[in-house]
Amino acid sequence: MMSSFEEHEWLTHPSVYVFPLQELSSVNYLELYRVADLFHLPALEEAVVGFLVEHLSELSHSRQDEALQLPYRLLREVLKSDRLTSLSEEEIWKLVVLWLEHDCQYQYTEDLIQHVRYGLMDVPALHHLARSHSLVQSSPTAASLVEEALDYHHGTFAQPLRQSARTRPRFQSLTLYIAGGRKRESSRVRELRYFNPAAQEHVRVSGGSNWSELAPMPTGRSHHCVALMGNFLFVVGGEVEHSTGRTCAVRTACRYDPRGNCWTEIASMKACREHFVLGVLGQFLYAVGGRNELRQVLPSVERYCPKRNKWMNNPDIGFIDLLDWAHGNLEGL
Repeated sequence: MMSSFEEHEWLTHPSVYVFPLQELSSVNYLELYRVADLFHLPALEEAVVGFLVEHLSELSHSRQDEALQLPYRLLREVLKSDRLTSLSEEEIWKLVVLWLEHDCQYQYTEDLIQHVRYGLMDVPALHHLARSHSLVQSSPTAASLVEEALDYHHGTFAQPLRQSARTRPRFQSLTLYIAGGRKRESSRVRELRYFNPAAQEHVRVSGGSNWSELAPMPTGRSHHCVALMGNFLFVVGGEVEHSTGRTCAVRTACRYDPRGNCWTEIASMKACREHFVLGVLGQFLYAVGGRNELRQVLPSVERYCPKRNKWMNNPDIGFIDLLDWAHGNLEGL
């Protein structure tokens, strides 16, 4: 008979340890998680969490009883994952509530509800929770989290400055976006597309494309600038084409929110700009130089304050600050 020490060695031997990672399934994932927990195998535990993140929707819809018996630590790690995209945040909330109610596991309430991203829910859903859900009404923590999310939604333009773990979008992978541009000499496009590296294997098998189309920009433009702040994509200025066929620089700007796949028009710059530089410094967007609607080169700098949704001329920006910002933006080129 194998001793406990010998059994431990057998389970952690590399040739045996790698095998179950490749054989994870809905039949054995719970047993493998128990093995990982018992023998402190972090790679195996991580693999089980990843498997469940990918299949939680299937589990909660078709085998709900099994979902409600998930170990607390396993469920918590799944909820924390940025890759949990198979369920909406409302569905995640409902699953958490059902899990807590199952066998009256309310001792875990304060911890688990922290990992629901209330900022990803829409306002009607949040109002519904605040008004009618007994857990929100009985738990000061839950009520506070819902109120925090409502405040976040009400301050639309300041949202990039109010990011937290509960507003961070969930993505399957790091994603590359392209916005607008010019397909032909006389055509400015409104398209927003994204490239998902996680879909590469599927693309190789199906022969399709892993560039996907998202909600289009309000206005087609080219020679514009983009910047990322607080998980929002800002598209500013550029050149648009009028109905007469004439093109010129514009001052308009908009912001894309990946949480709802939607655009919001923000305040316009003070000057029309194309072929300029846009970057983030602290809590502001800075637009530097470029050409105006008369094709004149601009020496000016202006900055955008999300909190006030306002652009301001900024002639006094420190030279050292600009050098630091430029170094940070050009370092990877």
